Amino acid sequence: MAQETIVTKFTLKGREILSSYANFTLEGVMTARVTRGKDNWTIEERNGIAKGTSDGENEAIYIDNDKAIKSIQKNIVPLLPKKVVIKTPADIIKACEEFDLSLVKGAGPNKKVWGGNACLASSTVLFQTLLKASGFKAWQVLAPKGMKSFTMPNIAFNMVCGGEHVPGTKQDIQEMFFFAMKDKSIKDVFVTATKFFRQFEKNLVRDKLPTGTAKERGFVFPVKDNFEGLTRIKECAGQLGLSDKDYAIGTDNAFSEIQKGDELRQKGLYDMRFSGEGIKTREQLVEFDYSVVKSADNFVNMEDPGSESDIIAHKLMNEKYGDRVQIVIDDAAVTQLRFIIPFLAAKNRKDRAGNSVLIKLNQAGTFTETCLATEVVLGVADAVRVKKFLDARGDTGLVLSELAKVGVSSLDEALNNMKAGGFSAFFSHRSTEGSSEFLPYMPLLYGAVCKRVWLKAGAPNGERNLQNYNPLIRAEEEMRDAGIRTVVAGFGGLAKGVKIPAVNG
Repeated sequence: MAQETIVTKFTLKGREILSSYANFTLEGVMTARVTRGKDNWTIEERNGIAKGTSDGENEAIYIDNDKAIKSIQKNIVPLLPKKVVIKTPADIIKACEEFDLSLVKGAGPNKKVWGGNACLASSTVLFQTLLKASGFKAWQVLAPKGMKSFTMPNIAFNMVCGGEHVPGTKQDIQEMFFFAMKDKSIKDVFVTATKFFRQFEKNLVRDKLPTGTAKERGFVFPVKDNFEGLTRIKECAGQLGLSDKDYAIGTDNAFSEIQKGDELRQKGLYDMRFSGEGIKTREQLVEFDYSVVKSADNFVNMEDPGSESDIIAHKLMNEKYGDRVQIVIDDAAVTQLRFIIPFLAAKNRKDRAGNSVLIKLNQAGTFTETCLATEVVLGVADAVRVKKFLDARGDTGLVLSELAKVGVSSLDEALNNMKAGGFSAFFSHRSTEGSSEFLPYMPLLYGAVCKRVWLKAGAPNGERNLQNYNPLIRAEEEMRDAGIRTVVAGFGGLAKGVKIPAVNG
């Protein structure tokens, strides 16, 4: 961009729109006046945020849509910038940071006073508006000068659903994933994934099983046990001629669902109520987790191997098997710096709760907090910015106290340890509804600075899923037209130290 861009006269409002989960959700709508040289024009952007999120006290708390719409007008509109001058992409990040910091300071604990939905809709649509006004692409925002290569994320395609998603299932694991790992372009990843999806469907028809799909568009059918879905994924891969080095398998266990009730939580027990395997101790659960991992030499990724309240189980899993599988923390970390930093900052693997973190915009509640969560995980965070947001939330003392328990004496030491740890970031749903395409911004930002990036937005079908995937194809074409080499993360995108038998012998 040869000339600076000046953005003024911001307006913002919220409205209700239908969500893909048969509900109503909130959409932020923003207009602004753009001036570049002698030219000026008005733009409008909107971002609908996903419904169906947790209202847990540990993450951004949503309020009723009508209250959120009023909150935007009363509390957030007065905080809009008067003018943003954009000379470089860094100016966009800075303007969003200042706005989001004001939201954190004013919205109350976990944004429950102003509403996490009001804050997220406003925050995301501001970034979207400034990006469009500037003329920059998402993949250019954090790109180093003279960038020659860019890493596209590994995509987790949900193929088999279980747990709470499927009434009557015999599968305790909530989701089972297929990853295309051999392809050299993101478009080819989707080519492979669509072939895989159709072949999986043909196999279900062959076996006279239903071919319906659940919320994330993975298949719903009556499995016999916890391993049938994994077996079917391997069968399908073989039919397509894929070797163990060409693809990978993973799961989202979502094991908070099998540790419900105070008695189970207090005793560290799990009720394998879907499969009927009975009560397991956390030690037995970890061994069950490992039996799933070792069921395939190319099993690479396990999310939520224990419940959100059982960090001991997470740490035990990481201590025993963190060199064999990527262990993704979701429900326990909820994209909050105050959890992520203590969970990952220890020097010793046995004191860490995993080696990867699921990143969800809805859990953080603002764009900048989501970025900071990503950056501390990937080891590219600026300590000053991190502390600024911890201070604004009143979390600095808590974080330092928790760090002391794992032998870490300062925030700087924690961030340095995390950088050395080489962890991965796994971007996930819960950011986009309606016609907006916000979720892909996250891997398109960070693929410029790190190869350990992953993304899941469901199976390769369904409009909401595809609006999260198709922007990656467009971005890849743009970069290649600009002479930038794009690669897919593949097995090299795993967290540091994870060795997979299929590729490591």
